[in-house]
Amino acid sequence: MSDRDTVMKIPASDGQTTHIPVAAIALRLWISCAVFGSMVVFGWMGADILRQGVSELSWSFLIEAPLRSGLEGGIAPFLVSTGLVLTCAMVVATPISIALSLFLVERLSFEGVLAKFLRATLMLLTGVPSIVFGLVGASLLGDVLGFGASILTGGLTLAAMIIPTFVFAMVEILRLLPQQYRFAGVALGAVPVTVVIRVVLRIIRPGILGAFLLSAGRALGETAALIFTSGYSDRMPTSLFDSGRVLSIHILDLAMNIPGGEPRAAATAIALMALFLLFSGGVALLGTNFGVGGTYIE
Repeated sequence: MSDRDTVMKIPASDGQTTHIPVAAIALRLWISCAVFGSMVVFGWMGADILRQGVSELSWSFLIEAPLRSGLEGGIAPFLVSTGLVLTCAMVVATPISIALSLFLVERLSFEGVLAKFLRATLMLLTGVPSIVFGLVGASLLGDVLGFGASILTGGLTLAAMIIPTFVFAMVEILRLLPQQYRFAGVALGAVPVTVVIRVVLRIIRPGILGAFLLSAGRALGETAALIFTSGYSDRMPTSLFDSGRVLSIHILDLAMNIPGGEPRAAATAIALMALFLLFSGGVALLGTNFGVGGTYIE
Protein backbone atom coordinates (compact mmCIF):
# COMPACT_ATOMS: atom_id res chain seq x y z
CA MET A 1 0.00 0.00 0.00
CA SER A 2 1.42 3.37 -1.01
CA ASP A 3 1.63 6.43 1.22
CA ARG A 4 -1.00 8.07 -1.00
CA ASP A 5 -3.51 5.40 0.04
CA THR A 6 -2.93 6.03 3.77
CA VAL A 7 -3.36 9.82 3.64
CA MET A 8 -6.62 11.74 3.38
CA LYS A 9 -6.68 15.16 1.76
CA ILE A 10 -8.82 17.69 3.64
CA PRO A 11 -9.35 21.24 2.30
CA ALA A 12 -8.20 23.93 4.73
CA SER A 13 -9.81 27.33 5.31
CA ASP A 14 -7.01 29.12 3.39
CA GLY A 15 -7.67 27.13 0.23
CA GLN A 16 -4.74 24.79 0.69
CA THR A 17 -5.00 21.04 1.20
CA THR A 18 -4.11 19.39 4.51
CA HIS A 19 -2.83 15.83 4.39
CA ILE A 20 -3.91 13.77 7.43
CA PRO A 21 -3.04 10.05 7.78
CA VAL A 22 -6.05 7.76 7.72
CA ALA A 23 -4.76 6.04 10.86
CA ALA A 24 -4.81 9.36 12.74
CA ILE A 25 -8.39 10.02 11.64
CA ALA A 26 -9.43 6.51 12.69
CA LEU A 27 -7.75 6.98 16.08
CA ARG A 28 -9.52 10.30 16.67
CA LEU A 29 -12.85 8.77 15.66
CA TRP A 30 -12.30 5.81 17.99
CA ILE A 31 -11.39 8.10 20.91
CA SER A 32 -14.42 10.31 20.25
CA CYS A 33 -16.74 7.29 20.17
CA ALA A 34 -15.21 5.90 23.37
CA VAL A 35 -15.59 9.23 25.18
CA PHE A 36 -19.14 9.68 23.96
CA GLY A 37 -20.08 6.12 24.89
CA SER A 38 -18.59 6.51 28.37
CA MET A 39 -20.50 9.75 28.89
CA VAL A 40 -23.74 8.08 27.82
CA VAL A 41 -23.21 5.09 30.15
CA PHE A 42 -22.21 7.16 33.17
CA GLY A 43 -24.95 9.67 32.46
CA TRP A 44 -27.55 6.92 32.33
CA MET A 45 -26.23 5.41 35.58
CA GLY A 46 -26.25 8.78 37.31
CA ALA A 47 -29.74 9.60 36.09
CA ASP A 48 -31.05 6.22 37.29
CA ILE A 49 -29.50 6.67 40.74
CA LEU A 50 -30.90 10.20 41.01
CA ARG A 51 -34.35 9.04 39.87
CA GLN A 52 -34.51 6.39 42.58
CA GLY A 53 -32.76 8.16 45.42
CA VAL A 54 -33.61 11.86 45.33
CA SER A 55 -37.01 11.34 46.93
CA GLU A 56 -35.37 9.63 49.93
CA LEU A 57 -32.93 12.45 50.63
CA SER A 58 -33.59 14.77 53.55
CA TRP A 59 -31.75 16.37 56.42
CA SER A 60 -32.98 13.65 58.79
CA PHE A 61 -31.61 11.05 56.39
CA LEU A 62 -28.12 12.41 57.06
CA ILE A 63 -28.26 12.92 60.84
CA GLU A 64 -30.43 10.09 62.17
CA ALA A 65 -29.58 6.50 63.01
CA PRO A 66 -30.99 3.71 60.80
CA LEU A 67 -34.20 1.88 61.65
CA ARG A 68 -35.68 -1.34 60.27
CA SER A 69 -32.39 -2.43 58.63
CA GLY A 70 -32.01 0.94 56.95
CA LEU A 71 -35.48 1.18 55.41
CA GLU A 72 -36.21 4.03 57.80
CA GLY A 73 -34.12 6.53 59.70
CA GLY A 74 -30.82 7.80 58.38
CA ILE A 75 -27.17 7.01 57.69
CA ALA A 76 -25.36 9.09 60.33
CA PRO A 77 -23.37 6.16 61.83
CA PHE A 78 -22.28 5.06 58.37
CA LEU A 79 -21.11 8.56 57.46
CA VAL A 80 -19.00 8.73 60.61
CA SER A 81 -17.60 5.21 60.08
CA THR A 82 -16.71 6.01 56.47
CA GLY A 83 -14.96 9.21 57.47
CA LEU A 84 -12.96 7.51 60.22
CA VAL A 85 -11.90 4.59 58.01
CA LEU A 86 -10.86 6.93 55.19
CA THR A 87 -8.96 9.24 57.54
CA CYS A 88 -7.12 6.33 59.13
CA ALA A 89 -6.20 4.90 55.73
CA MET A 90 -4.91 8.17 54.28
CA VAL A 91 -2.98 9.16 57.42
CA VAL A 92 -1.09 5.87 57.24
CA ALA A 93 -0.75 5.54 53.45
CA THR A 94 0.30 9.09 52.55
CA PRO A 95 3.69 9.35 54.33
CA ILE A 96 4.61 5.75 53.48
CA SER A 97 3.76 6.22 49.80
CA ILE A 98 5.62 9.52 49.47
CA ALA A 99 8.70 8.12 51.23
CA LEU A 100 8.70 4.93 49.13
CA SER A 101 8.29 6.80 45.85
CA LEU A 102 11.13 9.18 46.76
CA PHE A 103 13.31 6.20 47.63
CA LEU A 104 12.53 4.53 44.28
CA VAL A 105 13.21 7.62 42.15
CA GLU A 106 15.64 9.82 44.06
CA ARG A 107 17.75 7.22 45.81
CA LEU A 108 17.76 4.08 43.66
CA SER A 109 18.72 3.72 40.03
CA PHE A 110 15.46 3.31 38.09
CA GLU A 111 16.93 0.35 36.19
CA GLY A 112 18.61 -1.15 39.25
CA VAL A 113 17.82 -4.63 40.54
CA LEU A 114 16.28 -3.45 43.81
CA ALA A 115 14.16 -0.79 42.07
CA LYS A 116 12.88 -3.34 39.56
CA PHE A 117 12.09 -5.77 42.37
CA LEU A 118 10.16 -3.15 44.34
CA ARG A 119 8.22 -2.03 41.26
CA ALA A 120 7.35 -5.62 40.40
CA THR A 121 6.18 -6.24 43.97
CA LEU A 122 4.02 -3.11 43.96
CA MET A 123 2.60 -4.04 40.56
CA LEU A 124 1.74 -7.49 41.90
CA LEU A 125 0.02 -5.94 44.91
CA THR A 126 -1.96 -3.63 42.62
CA GLY A 127 -3.47 -6.68 40.91
CA VAL A 128 -4.39 -8.51 44.12
CA PRO A 129 -8.20 -8.61 44.57
CA SER A 130 -9.40 -6.39 47.37
CA ILE A 131 -11.18 -9.28 49.07
CA VAL A 132 -7.77 -10.95 49.54
CA PHE A 133 -6.56 -7.81 51.33
CA GLY A 134 -9.66 -8.05 53.48
CA LEU A 135 -9.01 -11.67 54.44
CA VAL A 136 -5.34 -11.01 55.22
CA GLY A 137 -6.21 -7.87 57.17
CA ALA A 138 -8.86 -9.67 59.20
CA SER A 139 -6.46 -12.51 59.98
CA LEU A 140 -3.34 -10.44 60.73
CA LEU A 141 -4.77 -7.28 62.25
CA GLY A 142 -8.04 -8.62 63.61
CA ASP A 143 -6.94 -11.99 65.01
CA VAL A 144 -3.16 -11.90 65.48
CA LEU A 145 -2.87 -8.32 66.73
CA GLY A 146 -6.23 -8.41 68.45
CA PHE A 147 -7.85 -5.37 66.83
CA GLY A 148 -10.91 -7.38 65.82
CA ALA A 149 -13.43 -6.08 63.31
CA SER A 150 -12.92 -2.37 63.86
CA ILE A 151 -12.44 1.02 62.24
CA LEU A 152 -8.67 0.70 62.79
CA THR A 153 -8.49 -2.72 61.13
CA GLY A 154 -10.44 -1.48 58.12
CA GLY A 155 -8.35 1.70 57.83
CA LEU A 156 -5.02 -0.13 58.01
CA THR A 157 -6.20 -2.71 55.48
CA LEU A 158 -7.27 0.05 53.08
CA ALA A 159 -3.93 1.77 53.59
CA ALA A 160 -2.07 -1.37 52.53
CA MET A 161 -4.35 -1.71 49.52
CA ILE A 162 -3.96 1.86 48.19
CA ILE A 163 -0.22 2.28 48.82
CA PRO A 164 0.75 0.70 45.44
CA THR A 165 -1.64 3.02 43.58
CA PHE A 166 -0.33 6.04 45.46
CA VAL A 167 3.31 5.05 44.87
CA PHE A 168 2.91 4.47 41.13
CA ALA A 169 1.22 7.85 40.71
CA MET A 170 4.00 9.54 42.69
CA VAL A 171 6.74 7.77 40.74
CA GLU A 172 5.37 8.99 37.43
CA ILE A 173 5.13 12.54 38.80
CA LEU A 174 8.72 12.44 40.06
CA ARG A 175 10.00 11.10 36.74
CA LEU A 176 8.32 13.99 34.91
CA LEU A 177 10.34 16.50 36.94
CA PRO A 178 13.32 17.66 34.82
CA GLN A 179 16.75 16.88 36.25
CA GLN A 180 17.73 20.54 35.88
CA TYR A 181 15.87 21.36 39.09
CA ARG A 182 17.90 18.80 41.02
CA PHE A 183 21.16 19.89 39.38
CA ALA A 184 20.43 23.51 40.24
CA GLY A 185 19.95 22.63 43.90
CA VAL A 186 23.19 20.67 44.03
CA ALA A 187 25.03 23.49 42.25
CA LEU A 188 23.94 25.84 45.02
CA GLY A 189 25.60 23.55 47.56
CA ALA A 190 22.54 21.72 48.89
CA VAL A 191 22.90 18.11 49.95
CA PRO A 192 20.58 15.54 48.25
CA VAL A 193 18.18 15.38 51.20
CA THR A 194 17.79 19.16 51.17
CA VAL A 195 17.23 19.13 47.41
CA VAL A 196 14.43 16.59 47.81
CA ILE A 197 12.74 18.46 50.66
CA ARG A 198 13.25 22.07 49.54
CA VAL A 199 13.10 21.65 45.76
CA VAL A 200 11.54 18.40 44.56
CA LEU A 201 8.65 18.16 47.03
CA ARG A 202 7.80 21.85 46.64
CA ILE A 203 7.59 21.59 42.86
CA ILE A 204 5.48 18.43 42.74
CA ARG A 205 2.94 19.50 45.39
CA PRO A 206 0.07 19.61 42.85
CA GLY A 207 0.97 16.08 41.77
CA ILE A 208 1.00 14.87 45.37
CA LEU A 209 -2.48 16.31 45.80
CA GLY A 210 -3.67 14.49 42.67
CA ALA A 211 -2.18 11.17 43.79
CA PHE A 212 -3.77 11.67 47.21
CA LEU A 213 -7.24 12.21 45.72
CA LEU A 214 -6.83 9.27 43.34
CA SER A 215 -6.00 6.95 46.24
CA ALA A 216 -8.72 8.40 48.44
CA GLY A 217 -11.29 7.82 45.70
CA ARG A 218 -10.40 4.16 45.50
CA ALA A 219 -10.48 3.78 49.28
CA LEU A 220 -13.81 5.57 49.65
CA GLY A 221 -15.64 3.22 47.30
CA GLU A 222 -14.10 0.00 48.59
CA THR A 223 -16.46 -2.70 49.81
CA ALA A 224 -14.99 -6.21 49.67
CA ALA A 225 -11.96 -5.51 51.85
CA LEU A 226 -14.07 -3.84 54.55
CA ILE A 227 -16.69 -6.56 54.91
CA PHE A 228 -14.17 -8.66 56.87
CA THR A 229 -12.27 -5.86 58.60
CA SER A 230 -14.32 -2.82 59.62
CA GLY A 231 -17.37 -4.80 60.67
CA TYR A 232 -21.08 -4.63 60.04
CA SER A 233 -22.42 -2.74 63.03
CA ASP A 234 -25.01 -0.04 62.45
CA ARG A 235 -24.25 1.75 65.74
CA MET A 236 -22.39 5.06 65.99
CA PRO A 237 -18.67 4.32 66.55
CA THR A 238 -17.08 6.01 69.55
CA SER A 239 -13.45 4.97 68.97
CA LEU A 240 -11.18 3.44 66.35
CA PHE A 241 -11.58 0.05 68.01
CA ASP A 242 -15.36 0.00 67.49
CA SER A 243 -16.95 -1.86 64.62
CA GLY A 244 -18.47 0.37 61.96
CA ARG A 245 -20.31 -0.15 58.68
CA VAL A 246 -19.14 2.12 55.86
CA LEU A 247 -21.45 3.58 53.22
CA SER A 248 -20.40 1.19 50.46
CA ILE A 249 -21.25 -1.85 52.58
CA HIS A 250 -24.58 -0.29 53.54
CA ILE A 251 -25.38 0.23 49.85
CA LEU A 252 -24.58 -3.41 49.14
CA ASP A 253 -26.73 -4.59 52.05
CA LEU A 254 -29.72 -2.48 51.02
CA ALA A 255 -29.52 -3.45 47.36
CA MET A 256 -28.91 -7.18 47.82
CA ASN A 257 -30.31 -8.26 51.17
CA ILE A 258 -33.18 -5.91 52.07
CA PRO A 259 -36.42 -6.23 50.05
CA GLY A 260 -37.49 -2.81 48.82
CA GLY A 261 -34.16 -1.26 49.77
CA GLU A 262 -33.19 -0.03 46.30
CA PRO A 263 -34.37 3.58 46.76
CA ARG A 264 -32.49 3.83 50.06
CA ALA A 265 -29.42 2.30 48.41
CA ALA A 266 -29.60 4.90 45.65
CA ALA A 267 -29.95 7.72 48.19
CA THR A 268 -26.93 6.38 50.10
CA ALA A 269 -24.97 6.22 46.83
CA ILE A 270 -25.78 9.89 46.22
CA ALA A 271 -24.55 10.69 49.73
CA LEU A 272 -21.35 8.73 49.07
CA MET A 273 -20.66 10.63 45.85
CA ALA A 274 -21.42 13.93 47.57
CA LEU A 275 -19.06 12.99 50.40
CA PHE A 276 -16.24 12.36 47.94
CA LEU A 277 -16.91 15.65 46.16
CA LEU A 278 -16.87 17.52 49.46
CA PHE A 279 -13.71 15.70 50.51
CA SER A 280 -11.99 16.47 47.19
CA GLY A 281 -13.09 20.10 47.29
CA GLY A 282 -11.92 20.47 50.88
CA VAL A 283 -8.50 19.00 50.13
CA ALA A 284 -8.14 21.15 47.01
CA LEU A 285 -9.15 24.28 48.95
CA LEU A 286 -6.73 23.43 51.72
CA GLY A 287 -3.99 22.90 49.15
CA THR A 288 -4.76 26.25 47.52
CA ASN A 289 -4.52 28.02 50.87
CA PHE A 290 -1.10 26.48 51.42
CA GLY A 291 0.09 27.31 47.92
CA VAL A 292 -0.45 23.89 46.36
CA GLY A 293 -1.88 25.16 43.11
CA GLY A 294 -0.83 25.08 39.49
CA THR A 295 2.20 23.23 38.20
CA TYR A 296 5.81 24.24 37.91
CA ILE A 297 6.87 21.43 35.59
CA GLU A 298 7.59 22.70 32.10
